[in-house]
Amino acid sequence: MTAFDNGPRNEASWVTQLEADTVLNDDARFRLKTHQNAVGDVAEVIARHMGVSKGMSEAIGTAAAYHDVGKLKVPEEILCKPGRLTQDEFAVMRGHPALGHDMLIKHVGRLAKLAASIALNHHESMDGTGYPNGLTGDSIPIEARIVGIADVYDALREDRPYRDGMTHEKAMAIILEGDERTSRDKFCPLVKRVVERHDTEIAQHWRHYH
Repeated sequence: MTAFDNGPRNEASWVTQLEADTVLNDDARFRLKTHQNAVGDVAEVIARHMGVSKGMSEAIGTAAAYHDVGKLKVPEEILCKPGRLTQDEFAVMRGHPALGHDMLIKHVGRLAKLAASIALNHHESMDGTGYPNGLTGDSIPIEARIVGIADVYDALREDRPYRDGMTHEKAMAIILEGDERTSRDKFCPLVKRVVERHDTEIAQHWRHYH
């Protein structure tokens, strides 16, 4: 039994505490929670198929559900804007990884540290084009590399105010091969191979939330 096997999912009280001083309306909170829970479930599937222990894969799935918690500090008019963000608005949005890290690191325990690491690093890219710190390759924690793909998969597939969600096949093609907006070298090759082998299971878990 690992240190994470003692009920990591009992940490849900964090959400209530973290949301207490935010101004998001109920609809925005619901959409954010749906996204976070879908990402957490998909991340757990990926971690399990990468050979991570049951306790740790569950911990990654639980911690992954907090990857966007920093968005609770982003002004609602930016977070819920129906169109594309301006450069200044995008700069504010790009602050959410550091905000999430700072919110989570205050909590005691290994799960909190794992969640803080994921929150801070899930937008880093293998080729160094990510944020907030422009990390490259193996300097990006493996848990963040896993959640980074799960996050993009859900973001591509879910409906947004300014576009319809993509099909599973289209989202997978972008993750594996890239497109005009996403570099082929953005994601960890090890994680990509697992995602490609188990894409049907990933899609099934994603549908539980959408």
